[in-house]
Amino acid sequence: MLKRVIVDLDRAEGKGEEQNALEELERELAAEGIALEWEDTGTGEREGSLYLTDRPERVRARHGTDCRILLYLTEENRGESFGRAPYAVESMGGLNADFLKKVWQRLTGQPWEILRTERLRVREMTEGDLDALYEIYAHPDMPLYTEGPALDREAEWEKLTAYIRNVYPIYGFGIWMLEERKSGKAIGRAGFFWREGAAYPELGFAVEKRSQRKGYCLEACKAILEYGFGELGFTGVQALTEERNEASRQILRQLGFAEKGMEEGRRTLWLNSRTIG
Repeated sequence: MLKRVIVDLDRAEGKGEEQNALEELERELAAEGIALEWEDTGTGEREGSLYLTDRPERVRARHGTDCRILLYLTEENRGESFGRAPYAVESMGGLNADFLKKVWQRLTGQPWEILRTERLRVREMTEGDLDALYEIYAHPDMPLYTEGPALDREAEWEKLTAYIRNVYPIYGFGIWMLEERKSGKAIGRAGFFWREGAAYPELGFAVEKRSQRKGYCLEACKAILEYGFGELGFTGVQALTEERNEASRQILRQLGFAEKGMEEGRRTLWLNSRTIG
């Protein structure tokens, strides 16, 4: 859990508008039980600390090479290489508690919670979801219309870990887990992905057989679609369905997708767009 944000900058950076933004950020963090502190001296990494700094090597020398760093870009350091500091900001303006908590989660390998619906929690996958993936696709009907996990569990685990490591941080979206809020059980997956050559990101979804016909898929996809248009800035979302998969076709209709023709002679292309009729 993020406990404190430690600002380690040249004091000259904390003047005027920047200082005002820091003070506002401090109040917002305090409301969530997170401290904001200035760092001048000291040794040893402090548990639960995120360092906002323009001098990452100095912070690492004081607190260890594994300390969590959010890089503050300046004219002086902009041309330097900071391979071990994958997240950076250019000013204090716009910084907020939610952003800092999400950076902390990325740096510590924790999944983001994307959204909640009345009955479901939509979150990023974790390495611990491997068994759940096999359970979701266990029924023989499931692989008919959607690709399930590989028979080789070790290969699937490697695929899962690579996906978590590379897709979520780079794209900011992906295929997420659907988890019942009441039970905490993972009952399916849904989200967005890019298909090669596509004009828009694609919506994909799958719910385990035992949890179908309960409205979970429609409930999740409605919220996910709104998240794509509202938070991710999509102007259109596509989907592909097999002709025989009437359940998925019905869900897409209810989500406002329109049929746009055949894809590769066997699948129907659907489009939901905020700018194109």
